[in-house]
Amino acid sequence: MEQHYEFCKRLLEVHKKDRRDLTLLPDADEFFFESPTAILLPTNAGEVMLNAAKDFSDYLFTSMNVTAYVDYDRGQELPKKSVRLAVNQDLGEASERRGHRLTVGESVLVEGFDECGVMQGLFHLEDVMNLREAPFLKVGSQTRRILFHPRSVMSGYGMGEYPDEYLSLLAHHGFSALMLWIKGVNESWKGFQNFTDLATRSAKYGFDIYVESYTPHEVYPEGEEAQKFYDQLYGDLFAKFPFIKGLVILGEAVHFPSRDPRIPKDLAAGWFPCNDWCKLLEMIQNAVGKIKPDVEIILSSYNWNGQPKELRHELIASLPKGVLLQCGWEMNAEYTMGDLTNTCRDYSLRCVNPGYYFLTEAEGAIKYGVKLETLANTGGKTWDFGGIPFDPAPYRWAERFEAMRKAHDENNLAALADSIHYGVYPSFISEIANWAFAEPRVDLDELIPKILAMHFGKKEIDKIDTAMKKWSEAFAHMVPSHEDQYGALRVGPAHPFYSGKTGKWDGASPPQDKFAAAKLGPGMYESVYQYRIKGIPGDIRMPYEIKEFEMVRDLLLEGITLLESVEEKNDELLRLINMGHFMYRTIITTINRKHYFLLDQTNRNAKNDEERRATIEKMISLLREEQENARATIPHAEYDSILGFEPSVEYSGDRARIEWKISQVDEEIEMLQDLLC
Repeated sequence: MEQHYEFCKRLLEVHKKDRRDLTLLPDADEFFFESPTAILLPTNAGEVMLNAAKDFSDYLFTSMNVTAYVDYDRGQELPKKSVRLAVNQDLGEASERRGHRLTVGESVLVEGFDECGVMQGLFHLEDVMNLREAPFLKVGSQTRRILFHPRSVMSGYGMGEYPDEYLSLLAHHGFSALMLWIKGVNESWKGFQNFTDLATRSAKYGFDIYVESYTPHEVYPEGEEAQKFYDQLYGDLFAKFPFIKGLVILGEAVHFPSRDPRIPKDLAAGWFPCNDWCKLLEMIQNAVGKIKPDVEIILSSYNWNGQPKELRHELIASLPKGVLLQCGWEMNAEYTMGDLTNTCRDYSLRCVNPGYYFLTEAEGAIKYGVKLETLANTGGKTWDFGGIPFDPAPYRWAERFEAMRKAHDENNLAALADSIHYGVYPSFISEIANWAFAEPRVDLDELIPKILAMHFGKKEIDKIDTAMKKWSEAFAHMVPSHEDQYGALRVGPAHPFYSGKTGKWDGASPPQDKFAAAKLGPGMYESVYQYRIKGIPGDIRMPYEIKEFEMVRDLLLEGITLLESVEEKNDELLRLINMGHFMYRTIITTINRKHYFLLDQTNRNAKNDEERRATIEKMISLLREEQENARATIPHAEYDSILGFEPSVEYSGDRARIEWKISQVDEEIEMLQDLLC
């Protein structure tokens, strides 16, 4: 049983101990490291390259049982086994940021287009040796380029929290930028944060800092007084923190006071592609440009993803020069359930291919010469589950990664936002993504079993691989509805069951962390199921959605059964199985909540007392079943402290919250029993 936040210890382990299989011998065409190995730096090396060399020395010692030391290359006589590091800006197609060339002969030469390229080259050598389970490298030369830059993330350790070891782990998984939600100088979304400290520490790992402001932009961007307002809002920020690389403008965050007369009455300006967004962006560019002209301004079109293509293209055409466009990957993508067609509300692995919104935004970006970024949650976690660290569906992810490679080639996709407030918990999923987003490209279907074997053991890899295919198929049946992504799927079996006219939270406060109390709100504790998708109300959709979730449930259980049949289970496999049980219980809660909604509908529309009594008895029976499901979840939540945790709201699905839900269901049962009297 783990205490809260014990999972953080695993996020501080950069190199796993004793990865080496001592029974293996190098092939004739393989270079092998042996003690002592020298890692040689040019005398003008900066902090990124020096940090990378020290990291590689630690990797060889910790993971491969090889003693290594770091030294400057002064032409001295050195051991035959050595690694030389160098910056070389003539790397052919890889002559761009983070590009690198690896040359293996009697020694190893790692050349990077920049110091970040050297670092990524060394990390790739680690990846190769991890798969080989030995400090052996094939003789030859390979030049690699990174497809997307930046790859920005938020923290899975805790909102805005980035210890050095966690930064190192993120860098090893290929991420290159950190995203902060801010409200002002040294004020993050969560509270006080020393931005300079974070920038100083993260720079050693090659990270850029991007910020997204949640300060109201309450002054219309026109005239000298407005310019003074934005000079103060952004000029002060960049004067104090010149290291900030980029600024994201999000509709719902800035509360833009647009004067566009076309805005529908039921929409705020932040949810519409207003014709004066360009004025705001120009005002911000002017304010920032006085201090730091090279800052990247990014406009997120997330909030108006459902608006007509023509209006969105009109906005893209008006964007000031240099502004980057960010759009979601799968929002509004269509999916079918039997003879019913729906659209994806938010982020889900149900839809691996880009939706109409992304494709039309890309069309506009190409037409008007705008750089394109997408938010695809490729750090490993969508909104299909809120209480797990990553979505363990490698083959489903591989389909998305292939589609994103295609978007890189055909839609000029250049940058990724790999996570939002769910953050990144580095895993075998983010490892696969790191391999996928580089050239030369690898066959992901061949790679996945090798990575699974590296993590969970080779002996019964066929069972493990089959289980992951079952889970990947399960995610293909997840239903990305608004109610569930903000309800049962978000908090898991801690989700309460309310009936009555609206099915809404009645205001009774569940036990919450201090920060979570301000962020969860009633939305996480409701399942009204009246939200219309393509005009289809909840009670019409419900039977289709139940059938889909039943397939998810059954496929998860098949995968769990296969994994539990593996005879030799390492710690990682035990945690994976445990997470499978937590997902399984979450899906049962989701299905039960839908059945409860339908029973409540029947109760409210009952034609006579006999029908009403029979329905209420069914409701009580279902509530008791759900209580047992919730109780059965507690051991799984306690086994691994990452379960039930979500960085932006802390713990919302742990023992305390599940026990609160069980008590809440008791109250619901009492209320229904009173109706029977």
